[in-house]
Amino acid sequence: MNFNKNLYYCCECKTIISSIEKLLFVEEKSSKGFCSESCIEDFYQPLIKYFENCEKLSRKRLNLELEDCQKSLPEKELVDTVLEAPDEIWKASNELGEETFTYIKQLNNSYGIIICKVYEETASFVLLVTQTNSFLLLSEIRFGEKIMSVTFAKSEDTNEELPPSESIELTEDDYIFMQLLENKKSKLLADLLVKRKDNDISFEEFSNFEPFFSETLENPDEVFESKDNEGDLFFNYIKSILLDNNNFYYIISCLKRKESTETNEVSVFPVLAFPTNDLELYSHFRVGKKVSGLLQN
Repeated sequence: MNFNKNLYYCCECKTIISSIEKLLFVEEKSSKGFCSESCIEDFYQPLIKYFENCEKLSRKRLNLELEDCQKSLPEKELVDTVLEAPDEIWKASNELGEETFTYIKQLNNSYGIIICKVYEETASFVLLVTQTNSFLLLSEIRFGEKIMSVTFAKSEDTNEELPPSESIELTEDDYIFMQLLENKKSKLLADLLVKRKDNDISFEEFSNFEPFFSETLENPDEVFESKDNEGDLFFNYIKSILLDNNNFYYIISCLKRKESTETNEVSVFPVLAFPTNDLELYSHFRVGKKVSGLLQN
């Protein structure tokens, strides 16, 4: 043994490590190293329980404890899908400079969410995996600052300015509108369950059609404007798609929200999206006035 020697130790089991190359790291800008994956799991277990409890309390408060979407994808597939191409990345830092990242991806009628640690621009340890249909729950999970990619989260001693982070401040009107979206989605889904036929595309297969979501919104074949029974204005985006010699329709029903009383700007928010090969169900959404031109989504 030699006093004059570089020594390292596992932050969990405190085992002495002779070489830094033998340490496993999970967090950027952190000196915490571990001797094994089991020690990493033990070390972060309290943080895992913390986020699981946060989700449990939020779901209980929002009456979302039994969301159907929570098991629509196997956990590993969900993690791979969200981390591979997230729509949003949020970074939260504490006063010690420790960072936690939240990856969010819109799937079909739900959002996949991963809260994790990041090391060398890659998700290194997952703290929470979940899905939700709820805009309200999603708004609570969006904590910290929104970043363009984890590249901008790295700490580098350079004079280069990082791209500005975008944060979202929700007003009371925003929360009221999100609750309206929740209610509309429940009603549309209930109506869909009644009208769809047994030989139509099954709910279990819906995730296979998610790539057509953006295509339908950005380049629909038809858009119909109509009012529901409560007088709220909907836009139904419809696209006919031929896949492997099979024709089906992808339909997205969106709720209108006028952003300003001073302009004619209109935003539409997806409420329900689904594929169907049923002509009767397709015709059910081709109601009202056929409109042209792209709307702000």
